[in-house]
Amino acid sequence: MKRFLLPFLSFSAVVALFSLRAAEPAPRQFGDATPLEWSKRMAQSEMARKGDTMFHGGSRARARWDYTTSLFGLSLLKLADRTGDRTFADYGAQTAESFIRPDGSIATYEMEDYNIDMIPPGKVMLLRWEQGVRDAKFMTALETLRAQMRKHPRTSDGGFWHKQRYPYQMWLDGLFMASPFLAHYAKVFEEPELFDEVAKQILLMDQHACDPKTGLHYHAWDEKRAQPWANKETGHSPNFWGRAEGWYAMALVDSLDFFSPTHPDVEKINEVLRRVADGVVRWQDPKTGLWWQVMDQGNREGNYLEATASSMFVYSLAKAINRGYLPREKYLPAVLKGYEGIIRDLIRRDPDGKINLTRCCAVAGLGYTTSTGRPRDGSFEYYISEPIIDNDLKGVGPFILAGLELDQLLADASGPARERKDLGARGWSDYEAVLARIQPPTFPDRDFPITDFGAKPDADCTDAIRAAIDACHQAGGGRVVVPAGEWLTGAIHLRSNVNLHVAKGATLRWVFDLAKYPIVFTRWEGVECMNFSPFIYAWEQENIAITGEGTLDGGSDWSTWWGWNDKRDGTAPKQRAARNRLIQMGETNVPVAERVFGANDFLRPNFVQPYRCKNILIEGVSIIRSPMWELHPVLSQNITVRNVKITSHGPNNDGFDPESCRDILVEDTLFDTGDDCIAIKSGRNGDGRRVNVPTENMVIRRCVMKDGHGGVVLGSECTGGIRNIFVEDCEMDSPDLDRGLRFKNNAVRGGVLENVFMRNVKIGRVGEAVLTIDLLYEEGAKGAFKPIVRNVQMENITSSASPRVMYIRGFPGAVIEDIRISNSTFNSVTETEVVQHAGTITLKNVTITPAKGTRSLNSVPAPQK
Repeated sequence: MKRFLLPFLSFSAVVALFSLRAAEPAPRQFGDATPLEWSKRMAQSEMARKGDTMFHGGSRARARWDYTTSLFGLSLLKLADRTGDRTFADYGAQTAESFIRPDGSIATYEMEDYNIDMIPPGKVMLLRWEQGVRDAKFMTALETLRAQMRKHPRTSDGGFWHKQRYPYQMWLDGLFMASPFLAHYAKVFEEPELFDEVAKQILLMDQHACDPKTGLHYHAWDEKRAQPWANKETGHSPNFWGRAEGWYAMALVDSLDFFSPTHPDVEKINEVLRRVADGVVRWQDPKTGLWWQVMDQGNREGNYLEATASSMFVYSLAKAINRGYLPREKYLPAVLKGYEGIIRDLIRRDPDGKINLTRCCAVAGLGYTTSTGRPRDGSFEYYISEPIIDNDLKGVGPFILAGLELDQLLADASGPARERKDLGARGWSDYEAVLARIQPPTFPDRDFPITDFGAKPDADCTDAIRAAIDACHQAGGGRVVVPAGEWLTGAIHLRSNVNLHVAKGATLRWVFDLAKYPIVFTRWEGVECMNFSPFIYAWEQENIAITGEGTLDGGSDWSTWWGWNDKRDGTAPKQRAARNRLIQMGETNVPVAERVFGANDFLRPNFVQPYRCKNILIEGVSIIRSPMWELHPVLSQNITVRNVKITSHGPNNDGFDPESCRDILVEDTLFDTGDDCIAIKSGRNGDGRRVNVPTENMVIRRCVMKDGHGGVVLGSECTGGIRNIFVEDCEMDSPDLDRGLRFKNNAVRGGVLENVFMRNVKIGRVGEAVLTIDLLYEEGAKGAFKPIVRNVQMENITSSASPRVMYIRGFPGAVIEDIRISNSTFNSVTETEVVQHAGTITLKNVTITPAKGTRSLNSVPAPQK
C-alpha cells in the first residue's frame, strides 16, 4: 500500500506518527515490590506457615474463635476483593466460618464471659454475608454476637466493659473489637439506632482516655479507680502503648465506613480521628518512620520500634486519606515514611522466599500477672518485658491492609495506576475477563402490586409505592409491580432485593412538587452534597433492579425542572449561583453534611441514582423527560443496563453517567439525548481527589447513539480516573452528534484516562471529529493537576462524514500517549486534522476520503519543524 505524508494534517506541535508504544510508568516500589505485592507475599507466607491450624477441626486442637485470626482473615478477604484471587477468600472465610456449627452455635465461644475480644470474627461473617454467603447458621451466629452486645456490661455512663473479668474498665482495644462490627451490623440489618451506640462508645473512650498534652490516649480507664494500674484521680493507666492507640485508630476508620455522612455525630468522630492522626504523626520516629512500643519515650533504654503498631498506623492514616477523612497533603508523607520503614527495617526474607514481620509485641494487657509472675501494671517496664516475636497476626493483618490502602492511595491523578488483577487492561484480550465480573442480580418469584397498597391510577402513589417496596424488602425480596395505566409519584427509594417492575402499558410519571423529593446525600456534577432526592434513589443497597416494558416519565419541561438551567434567552440560569457555590465548597473541603441545597438553589435532581450500591439491573424500560442526567450510578459496582430506551432532550440530559463505579455492562440500549449519550465520570476537582475512586471495567456493546453531543465520552468530571473501557458493535448517527469518542479534561480536574478500546463501530455524521481528546476543556491548562490520556485503541471504525478524524489538544506537561487507529475508513472529511502537544499516535491501514479524492494513511514520521 502506498504511504503518504499528508499536507492535510496540520500540527501545532511536533507529533510523531509512528508505531512506538509509550513506556508505562513503573508502579511505586518499596524495596523490590509494590505495596500490593508485599500484601500478597505476606498473605501467602502466613497461609503457608499456618496451614489449617487456625481453623476449627484443623490440625491444631487449640484453634480458637478470636480477634487475631479473624483480623488476618478479614485482611485476606479484602485482598481477594482487590486481586480476584479466590485462594485468599477461601482461607480468610474459614478463620470464622469453620467455627460455626450446623445449628449456628459457635465453637470455643461462651457468651457468659462477656469478652469483647470475641466479637471481631463477626466482621468476617458480615463481609461474607454482603458477598452473598447467607446460610441460616451464619445468621444465627451473627445474632448471637449482637445479643452479647445488647447485654454486655457497662460503665455508669454507658461504656462497654472490656470483659466481665475486667469490671468497670474501658480499653482502647475494645473499641476496635466491637465498634466496627456494630456499625457494619447496623448497615446490613438496618438497625440505625445502633450507629448512635457506636458513636457513643467512640466518644466516651476519647473523653476518658485522651491526654491533650501528648495528643495520645492512655491504654485504659478504670471508672472505679480500683485497679492497681489506675491513677487514683483520673482512672487512667500510666502509659501510651503503641498497639492500643493503633486499635483505636483502626476502630475509627473502620467504623466510619458504615456511617451516613449525615449522622449527627460523624463530624465529632472525624474530629477525634484528626486528633488521633496528629498525635500519631507527632510521635513517629523521625529517623526510621516507625513507632515505639511506648509511644512517647522513644529514646528510653529498652524501648523498641514495634511492628504491629507501625502497621496499624500506616493502615489507618492511609485509609483515612483514601476516604477523605484526612487531607492527603498533610498526612501522606507520614504514611510513606512509615511504610518505607516497615519494609526496610521490619521485613525479613527467608531462604525459601517467605517473608516475616519482625519485632512484634506478642501481647500486652492490664491486671493480673504475666506467666513469669510480673504484674501487668501498665508501667514502662511491663510493656517492654512482654515477648517480641515474628509474624504476630495483630501485625500481619494490618500490614496486609496497609498495603491495600497504600496501593489505592498511590493511584492518584499524578501517580501510577493501581496494580490490580482486574485492572491494567491492555487490549481486547482482557475483554472476557472484565465481562465475566458482571452478573445481573436475580430476585425471588414474589410480586407486590402497588395496587395492593392503595395505589390508584392518575393519583399520587408515592406512599403506596413506598409501602410495597418496604413489604417486598422485609419479605426477602421480589418484584414491586406497577401495572398498566398512568401512576403519579414523587421520589422512590429502592431497598435491597427489590425489583421495581414497570409493566408493559404502564407509565410512572413524576410530579413537580419539591416536597416529594427529600434532601439526601447525592453527587451533583461530580461534587458530593445534600440535595433533592433523585427520582429513583438507593443508598447502600444490594440486588436492586428497574425492569419491565413500561415508561418512566420525568415530566420535565421548560416550565419545571429544565427551566432551572434555561439559557435560551441569554440570561444567567437560575442554578448558576448554587452550582458555583457547591464547586467552591468541594474545593475548600466543606463537610458534605454542610453542603445543603434545596428549593431556592435550583440544582436539579438526577433521574436514577444508586449510590454506593451493589448488583444493579436496569432493563427494558423507556425513559423520557428527565430533569438532567438519566442514569447516574455513583460509587457502585456490578451494574447491568440492557434494552433501555432513553429519549430526553432537556439541558444536561446525558443518557448514562456511571461515576466512580466498577464492573459495568450497557448493551442493546438506545440513546436519543440532549447531551452526551454515555458520559463516564469519577468526581470533580478537589472533591474528586478527596473521594478518589475511578470508574473501571466497563463494556458498551450493541448500542445505538441516535442523538447527543458525544457517543462515548470520558469526563469532564474525571478526577478519580477512568480505565478499562470496551466499546464494540455500536452505531452512532445524528446530524447533532458532535463526536464519536471524546475525552474532555483539564489541569484543574486532573486524572488518568487509560485503556480505552473501541472496535466495529459505525458512525454516520459527526459535527466535530470522530476522535476528540480535549485537555483544554473549560479551565484548560490553568491548574496543578496533570491530565493524562493513554492507551486508546480504535479498530474497524467507519464514518460517513466529519470535519476531521482527530481533534486532539493537549498542552505542555499534559500527557496524550499511545493513541492507535487501525483498519478504519473515514469518508467525506472536510477539514485539516488538529493535533497539538500529543505524543505517539499510530495509524495503520487507515483510509481517509476527503471531499475530493481518496488516500490511505499509515504510520509515518511527521515532518520536522
